[in-house]
Amino acid sequence: MTTILMTQALQRQGEIWHHILSSQNITVIWENLDADILAVLEGMETAGLALPQLLLLDMGMTVTNPYRFCQVAQSRFPGIPVVITAGQDRQISAAERRWALRMGAVDLLPGIQESSLIATAVSHLTRVLEILDALPIQQDALMESLSRLTAPTPAAATPTPPPAPPSAPPSTPAPPTQYRGISTVADTAPAPKGDEEGQRRRRYRGSSY
Repeated sequence: MTTILMTQALQRQGEIWHHILSSQNITVIWENLDADILAVLEGMETAGLALPQLLLLDMGMTVTNPYRFCQVAQSRFPGIPVVITAGQDRQISAAERRWALRMGAVDLLPGIQESSLIATAVSHLTRVLEILDALPIQQDALMESLSRLTAPTPAAATPTPPPAPPSAPPSTPAPPTQYRGISTVADTAPAPKGDEEGQRRRRYRGSSY
């Protein structure tokens, strides 16, 4: 089973990456942005756990500079390629990509764009699978995963009002139906989403994957 350890500065970028990678039967370890990735890898190694086959680390990682991390990781874990993502950027300049490669990353990818979700998701996923030597893409599974990402949120059902109380006797004034002309609205904020059905998630050092 292929495993990727990931950090993402933007929640939505992480959700997209998790969906498209999981669609290819890749296990995703989604670590916090402020996690010490070297310490995580060393802990896994000490515990006798299989190390991830690739690191997908966002430019916003806070413990260290991502380029500095690549240099250290290259000497400590030379067999694990590092892909840096810039989730908040739409484009990456050629000069910046060359610098990332020089520092030890295998690639530097911009954020996956919602306006061209399928095109950029396929492009980014193809690059990751190419690095893992895991092509071709399982297209049907990917398209199904992307359709779940873009599916509209179901509208909240309108509650059925309770039956009206019996009419008061003529001598008794009818109770008011409003208070100061204000009516209340039920809180319809969606509950936090759970894990996608069928996606395996485990926990290591408090992180689910």
